[in-house]
Amino acid sequence: MNLEATLGKLYSVYMYPARFPSKIFDSFFSKLGVRGVIFDPFAGSGSLALASYLKCYDSVVWDLNPMIHVIVDASVNVVRGYSVGEVLRLLEDALRYGRGWLPSGAGYWWPEQVLDIISRVWGFFRDNMASFNDSKLAFEPYDERWSLYAVVALYASRRLSYTDDSVPKWFKSRYKVGKLATLLSVNDVRELFWRYARLKAGRIARAQESLVKPNCEPNVEVKVVDVVTASKYPDGVAGTLTSPPYVQAQEYIRSFSGELKLLGVPDSTISRLRSLEIPYRPPLNLNVESPTYQELLEGLEHKYRKLLESYFTNTLQVLERTAENMMEKAILGAFAGEATVRGKPVPIIKVVREHLTRKLNLREVEGGIIEDRIRRRRLFKKRKNMNPNGIQVEHLTLLRKEPVKR
Repeated sequence: MNLEATLGKLYSVYMYPARFPSKIFDSFFSKLGVRGVIFDPFAGSGSLALASYLKCYDSVVWDLNPMIHVIVDASVNVVRGYSVGEVLRLLEDALRYGRGWLPSGAGYWWPEQVLDIISRVWGFFRDNMASFNDSKLAFEPYDERWSLYAVVALYASRRLSYTDDSVPKWFKSRYKVGKLATLLSVNDVRELFWRYARLKAGRIARAQESLVKPNCEPNVEVKVVDVVTASKYPDGVAGTLTSPPYVQAQEYIRSFSGELKLLGVPDSTISRLRSLEIPYRPPLNLNVESPTYQELLEGLEHKYRKLLESYFTNTLQVLERTAENMMEKAILGAFAGEATVRGKPVPIIKVVREHLTRKLNLREVEGGIIEDRIRRRRLFKKRKNMNPNGIQVEHLTLLRKEPVKR
């Protein structure tokens, strides 16, 4: 199986701002020394779960963002061959549905003449496809096609909203307001919704045609978890590959707040999950064993020093707990870009590598340091801050857990 080509097709199931490059997976899986579960504590869109599924490994992926459940479930079902045509038939039923529902603030994001469509589509989803269990932080499906329905309906709903089409983050675009006014003046709103729904469904169907299902059915476990305070980490882990947040460069709960509202996640839960993102947590009592980290803190203003202390102590605690539950000879891979604080580069992966190899029985894998230059990223350009061009390069380090000397 061509992993790069297959993942490229699955990445098109729903827009996400950053994904693992396929060559990272090639390096990771080639270094695995034992068979077991593959784990990602900062899973984002769940790319590792998809790669593991295609490579016939069981996987456990965690993230704070409930969108991970939708994206992973939909992508795996695309590989399994679920019919996208059936999703379009469900949407036909939805547009005739009589019990509508709208999230709070819907009138800010959609023109008045679009609200009836949005109400029917998402009222149908809540009653017939899936609901969000707030106490478990999980979607509870009523229909196995729920996630494919969700990604098609979300795409069409976004296209009819005032938010920008080119980036995931929800914001009201003046250009889009004018564009929608023009479209709605000459098109029937239902026809527009159908145009976008068929467009998305068609792209998924074309991707599906050339996919090869693996000769296995590995287990994929997806959970919304506060990874910093989780009481129990997975056992029997043969490999971890993760991309921790890039200091303050990623706020994915905020970016996907519009989708989460449509999917029925309560506003209070969205706010609570945002507050748990690592940049907003207090520092932990953890000694960071990295000379590079100590150099970074020198000369920084108090609030930026505290930001880095919070970021690294929380992130490194998660990686320590992950490593403790890995089997001997298991691989831990960390992948991140060089974010900046006040224009000063923060070599995240260098700090991670120094700390873990000094504190734990982890050693660098030969050939396990990779640099990847970012060619495509769904971010705003020419931003008015001290790093206007964003993150340009990302780094991977692979570490092997050595046997404990007795």
